[in-house]
Amino acid sequence: MNIKLKESPLHLSDHLGELTILIRIVKMCFAYKKLILLGFIGVFGLISSQLWLPYLLGTSVDTAYEKINSGSKDFSALWILAISIISVSALRGIFAFILQFNGEKIANRISSDLRSKFHKKLQSQTYKYHDRIHTGNLMSRGIMDIEGVKMFVTTGLFRTFEIISLMLAGSFLLFRTDWQIGVIAFGFMIPVASIATINRLRLRKIWFRIQKEFSVLNTNLQENLIGVKVVRAFGGENYEIKKFNSSHQDVTDDTIKGVKVDATGTSLMGFFFLFIWALVIWTGGHKVINGQMSIGDLTQCLIYLGMLQRPVRIVGLMVNSYARAITCGLRLFEILDSKPRISTRSKKKEIDRINKVEFKNVGFKYYRKSKTNDIDDINLELSPGKIVGLIGPPGSGKSTISNLIPRFYDVLEGEILINKTPLKKISLKPLRSKIGLVSQHTFLFNSTLRENIAYSNPKLGIEKVIEAAKIADIHDFIDSLPEKYETMVGEFGVSLSGGQKQRIAIARNIIKNPDIFIFDDSFSALDTGTDKSIRERLIPLQKEKATLIISQRISTISHCDEILVMDNGRIVDRGKHDDLIAIDGIYKTIFELQNPKLQKVH
Repeated sequence: MNIKLKESPLHLSDHLGELTILIRIVKMCFAYKKLILLGFIGVFGLISSQLWLPYLLGTSVDTAYEKINSGSKDFSALWILAISIISVSALRGIFAFILQFNGEKIANRISSDLRSKFHKKLQSQTYKYHDRIHTGNLMSRGIMDIEGVKMFVTTGLFRTFEIISLMLAGSFLLFRTDWQIGVIAFGFMIPVASIATINRLRLRKIWFRIQKEFSVLNTNLQENLIGVKVVRAFGGENYEIKKFNSSHQDVTDDTIKGVKVDATGTSLMGFFFLFIWALVIWTGGHKVINGQMSIGDLTQCLIYLGMLQRPVRIVGLMVNSYARAITCGLRLFEILDSKPRISTRSKKKEIDRINKVEFKNVGFKYYRKSKTNDIDDINLELSPGKIVGLIGPPGSGKSTISNLIPRFYDVLEGEILINKTPLKKISLKPLRSKIGLVSQHTFLFNSTLRENIAYSNPKLGIEKVIEAAKIADIHDFIDSLPEKYETMVGEFGVSLSGGQKQRIAIARNIIKNPDIFIFDDSFSALDTGTDKSIRERLIPLQKEKATLIISQRISTISHCDEILVMDNGRIVDRGKHDDLIAIDGIYKTIFELQNPKLQKVH
């Protein structure tokens, strides 16, 4: 059963939390100091060149006006001004390139870093963590939220500094040129700031909803792609289409709402800008007519005011970027900051070989709120050369035991010992490298058959791969394929039958050469003849290894040195095959129901 992640570790109304998220993102950017330095060089150069242009243009207008009034034909001053304007414009283009190139470069490196950290974090999380979280939710955070942070770095980091600098410098120069016009320009900042603040609050809430809705949409899409055969087998296409369209419509509706809020704010800010421009022309025009201001100064004021137009018009984009970055950051950092419940600290004991596994009064349940344990009072031993079988009705707790040995979960009662050392005190990575688990749910990667079999040792020679495939009775099938071991498996192994996938998984664990073999219902998709053949070929490998075979088929475990019978999470009987069929119990009942022609494998 999946449950939803908390949507953020901070309250949405917590402005200090918002600032913390943004500061954290900015700190990540400063890991690339050289690119940051180049970016700020681009910003300063761009701002300086932009601020010079109004002065040069205004001076050109005054110079031209003087020449016209004096009747002079000397254009040298105008030539100098024209060349200066062209030069400054060229510099502006160069600095704009430096700014954009380095900004994009930082953004892409940050998104790459976040993707790596996100993937690494998910790899370190416990099975319980993955059991309880929607994959679609994680996919949304790992793709959409990282893109949201990337957008902020691209449009928000340097652009914020550029916009603030232009607005402050432009306003100052307006005041210096004419204080009355400066007051008018400053007055127009107040409604713009108010609109931007309101937009920020509204957009953030909308973006937060959109991110959640994308998680649901991704989950629906993923389930439909993975379960396409089930959907078609039950004729559920129309139902799934309606469900997907409903989720998609939620995303579309809220996206349109966000666009509407953004467009409304941008339009209002544009209106205020044009309104102020009209006031400046009216006020400045009167001053020019009255001789209180030159035409060049009025030109400068209009250009400075025009310069403020760009920051005003992209404030909406900036607000959108900030709102999305906060939302995405909250969701993303919740994953990155989560701590694995099973400690993987390096101060654990490392083992060279697993000689003995002991379960002592072990109790465990998947959900702590459950009133009863999934397994209770489990006692068993695994040692080299010994083959232990585990059988029982579905849901009796067999697979739970196989999940506890590699410490996918921590026991709640009792303890598991490896070589007399508590499992919790042993380093996880070396431990798991010595355990070969063939799960009942076989997973194959979308790569070649060779790469799937040699997963634990990708550089292994083809001869060893073929040897393992022969033991797992899958070589003849692979050899019959046109591309043999280089044949692509296909996503989730869809091109293979259940039995073929199980045999490839068995070969994969033979290559691993572990100290313990755990076969968790790993022969269920095989016919009894193939099952018996593989077990016979495994016997030489099992002489120095502990083996646990979990099955619901008596023919698969009848040869085991010890058979444990489970029911309702407890071991109710134990012994050899002949002993167990001689007593009335679950084992004998299963034997009579299956009534196989048993042949012991020795």
